[in-house]
Amino acid sequence: MNTSTIIKFMAGLLPAAPITGELLDEELQQAETSEAEAESETGTDSKYADYNGPTMEEEIASHSGNVPAIKGTDAYNVQVGDDFDPLAGVYAIDNRDGDITGNIEVTSNNVNTNRAGSYNVSYRVENSRGGFYEYTRVIEVSNAASDPIPMIPPTEEELAAASGESEEAEENAASSSAITFLGLEDITISQGSEFNPKEDVAIIDVDGSDITHRTYISGEVDTETPGEYTIAYAVFDHFGDPHAKARTITVE
Repeated sequence: MNTSTIIKFMAGLLPAAPITGELLDEELQQAETSEAEAESETGTDSKYADYNGPTMEEEIASHSGNVPAIKGTDAYNVQVGDDFDPLAGVYAIDNRDGDITGNIEVTSNNVNTNRAGSYNVSYRVENSRGGFYEYTRVIEVSNAASDPIPMIPPTEEELAAASGESEEAEENAASSSAITFLGLEDITISQGSEFNPKEDVAIIDVDGSDITHRTYISGEVDTETPGEYTIAYAVFDHFGDPHAKARTITVE
């Protein structure tokens, strides 16, 4: 599970005392930025982590003949009002030139996503030897939800990198499961007494280090008004994974 997903899960885990919105927004933006930068630097894409189809190399090897082929052009439904990119999910292969997706031309496109109906998009691709292939696909515009965009097969390198990212994430998640929250028992206090949410609280990281000082605390206790109050505690371990726990404070 990537960091942004864990943050969203953590926010939903504590509805009675949600982590401060500004904190979540900041951490989520940082996580998404870090992931985007990592993908840009390594050329990997986490969307391939669970991919089990053919690789681009296998697709190319299975193609024969002197003419290239255009793939990902099955009939497609777009919901009225949605955006439509005629090249999204479309790729082209040739048995000699390999991946020639960059050679694809959209020769005609009359799709109007503001009005329901049947439309056509035509494509053309040519290889280095002058062989070409043309195809026209049907695009339906309706009130039904848009179809998912077909996935372009990853290269073997992309697939291997994504698999490595998935394994590393699983290892980190397993390693980070041993974080320890101390002093977060539910307690009952007398009306009018003082309450410090940090008192006797300690959080120990997976490597045994004390990371209490990095804890974010959300929620308030009105010691003058009897009732049950929830205090939430959240912290990021040294792997960068977030952890959260809540406690109930009863004033009577």
